[in-house]
Amino acid sequence: MRAADAIVHALEKEGVEYIAGFQGGGLNPLWTGLRNSETIKVFAARNERLGVEIADGYARATGKVGVAMTGTGPGATNTLTGIAGAFADNIPVLLLMGQHPLADLGKEVQQEVSASIFDTLVKWRGTMTKVEDIPAVMRRAFTALRSGSPGPVVIEMPQDVLMTDVPEGSLEYEPVGPGRKAAPNADEVARAADLLVNAKMPVLNLGGGVLSAEAWDEAKELAELLSMPVATTLVAKGVFPENHPLAMGMGCYPRSRYASGASIHMNRKADVVLAVGNSYRLPNGTDGRPIPEGVSLIHVNADEHDLNKQYQADVPMLADAKLALRAILDAVKERVGPGSGSLKEEVVSEIKQAKDKQASEWSDVVNDLSAPTNGYRVVNELAKIIDPEKTIALHDAGGSRGYMSPFWEAAKPRSYVGMGGMAAMGWSLGGAIGAKLGRPDDLVVHLLGDASFGMVGMELETAVRMGISTLTIVVNNEGTGGGLMGMNGPTGPPPDMAKLTGNWSQVAQGLGAYSERVEDPADVGPALQRGIDATNNGQAALIEIMIKPMATPNTPDDWSL
Repeated sequence: MRAADAIVHALEKEGVEYIAGFQGGGLNPLWTGLRNSETIKVFAARNERLGVEIADGYARATGKVGVAMTGTGPGATNTLTGIAGAFADNIPVLLLMGQHPLADLGKEVQQEVSASIFDTLVKWRGTMTKVEDIPAVMRRAFTALRSGSPGPVVIEMPQDVLMTDVPEGSLEYEPVGPGRKAAPNADEVARAADLLVNAKMPVLNLGGGVLSAEAWDEAKELAELLSMPVATTLVAKGVFPENHPLAMGMGCYPRSRYASGASIHMNRKADVVLAVGNSYRLPNGTDGRPIPEGVSLIHVNADEHDLNKQYQADVPMLADAKLALRAILDAVKERVGPGSGSLKEEVVSEIKQAKDKQASEWSDVVNDLSAPTNGYRVVNELAKIIDPEKTIALHDAGGSRGYMSPFWEAAKPRSYVGMGGMAAMGWSLGGAIGAKLGRPDDLVVHLLGDASFGMVGMELETAVRMGISTLTIVVNNEGTGGGLMGMNGPTGPPPDMAKLTGNWSQVAQGLGAYSERVEDPADVGPALQRGIDATNNGQAALIEIMIKPMATPNTPDDWSL
């Protein structure tokens, strides 16, 4: 057997189901093993970046490791944006990178690119410099992918190493299992419990670490025990059911422009903030608002680099979110005793008032029947016809994120796949394909703008070719939303930078998808239903809806009841 076959066997034993990518230099030795694999399906994406983003979407929707592959040279450089997105949001994506033979490296051969280009964008990078390295490199890769705070990993595979013949059974591999998780320090747990029990208004801010640790049951139980209002980051949206009386929606410190009015209002009243799995990444622009002086911060994170990054925590806790929340919950129960835990009516009522006020403020927009329609109404119409228990929703960068993320009610974990840190235009198309691979029985729908679709739209052919029945909604304002709204001002972009054209429903039809173009606002809901019906029949579908550019929500810092 060849050494490349040992890599395939290791992937099989680690439970890998799909690998997306593009045929490229250095990957040829893998084909025999992958063609013979009974458990791994390999398929071509149109672009290496999208291969990574398909793996990314699969990982976000399932909690498993997503796997992509690329050759060297431009194939490797194409993946950088996808890897950067996974790194920014702590997503476990493994990239298998083919490479020139070891003897040729450093000699400026055609398409030579070192895997070191990924060093600032991955959790770990390994190079197979000799055959004997293969089991160890694979073990280290999957340990890094599954342990602590997740993130992408790149494995560089020189072609001569892969082609080396080895005796059958000489590279045996045992899977690493679920990974290694750090338990919290007992003294820190006690301090956290004391702060929470004695607080007048403790609030719970949940980040992506709660999602990756699958700690949502513990978070919900703790919130209900202490009547804690709960907000999430964009990546963690849905980790706490947003139809729950204690749910504020999105809006952790530091807040972004997509923060809900309820989170702004209730966070301001907090005297203790318990932040779990929150990296405290600063939001884009200048709309962040720091935790006020005098508010105690308990910060739980599996990555030491995130502790004390933006704020000096009163109780910094380096630990897995699930283990930490369980320990804090048990300690709180010891302090409050039996018979506690009923929701405080005054807290529930205040959250509801804040939600009702914001809904009232946006009512005219989401119900506007003027033509062209707006992105907020599109999202509202979609929400009316889907089954929230059987739907995975994704947003893209820019306007589509603003249209969707503040107003979509995510009822359960992984029902909303939020992309936060990198915000690459076009990410949602690959993400949706990956999500559907991982959750084939769910409706997978994603919203993106015409500018984003123009960057990645050919990947719809991948969904058609592979029989992956996603629903793509293109909201088309014939340009970049921010550019169109600002081009007439002295500091805005010139029209030739802001205005774009394209009939994407025709493109989708040419690629083999079900497609419609909607111009009448009254037909938005019926057209979306026809798109859903098409996916139920096994078709990839695209519904293009003409909209007017509209600003994203910008709830002011002084927002209050």
